[in-house]
Amino acid sequence: MHNILRAVAVCLFGTVITAASASAQTYPVAEGYVGFSLYNNEYGTTRHNSPGLQFNLGYNVARYLQVVGDLGAQFHNTNIVWTNGKKAEADSFQFLFGPELKIRNRSRWTPFAHGLAGVAFRDYAVPTGNWFCSGFPPICYEDSLSVARETGFAWGVGGGLDWTNNPVISVRVFQFDWLHTKLSRDNLNFSPAQGQFPTLSGWQDNYRISFGITFRFGEKGDARSRSTAAAAPDRFVLLRPEKGAKLTPEHCQQMEKAPLDELKTE
Repeated sequence: MHNILRAVAVCLFGTVITAASASAQTYPVAEGYVGFSLYNNEYGTTRHNSPGLQFNLGYNVARYLQVVGDLGAQFHNTNIVWTNGKKAEADSFQFLFGPELKIRNRSRWTPFAHGLAGVAFRDYAVPTGNWFCSGFPPICYEDSLSVARETGFAWGVGGGLDWTNNPVISVRVFQFDWLHTKLSRDNLNFSPAQGQFPTLSGWQDNYRISFGITFRFGEKGDARSRSTAAAAPDRFVLLRPEKGAKLTPEHCQQMEKAPLDELKTE
């Protein structure tokens, strides 16, 4: 009886390890993210906390390596009053690209870290007072005029943590990025009626935090591991090893039906 129990334990342990290993070998072909973003950006001698959205799309070139494109868009009101009496809104955008390290493991938690580079914009938009409506039901919006734009190179590093409880969707608990930008204004002759544009000198240090939902597309990985997991037997019959031999998982054989009364030993 002890031999049977030990053999059953060996079989079950080998099956669990095989299934876990097979599961860990698979990963998505691509992943897309959308979430809320808060951009703490350097604005002259002060700082702005600009809320907005963040999107990224990544292709997994390997199990632990993803190539990702990242887009951030955040918006903030300013004290700049234009000649039409309307206040300007500072709209910040980041278009970044780079490699991302995915630390995939057998738990539901997936840490990641990345290095990104690209271009950043800050556009000063002033409402014109003209409203337009289109579609049915009608969607109305106020037209705006871009009075100034700041553009420059951007690069940064960051990381975060995803929690997965579904093969298609995972929750991004948080993402944090430190972004270094070097913005320059396209026209220094703009003069608002009230307030002033921020002074730009050298590099700007900015911080961005985000949380949201990640969508997972397709599946890649070791096909042999997946087929092994799919073919894992639900029931086993035990072959009695020779006297004195060590019990191994090879003593388990798959059978469609294996009643317990067939488990015999001398």
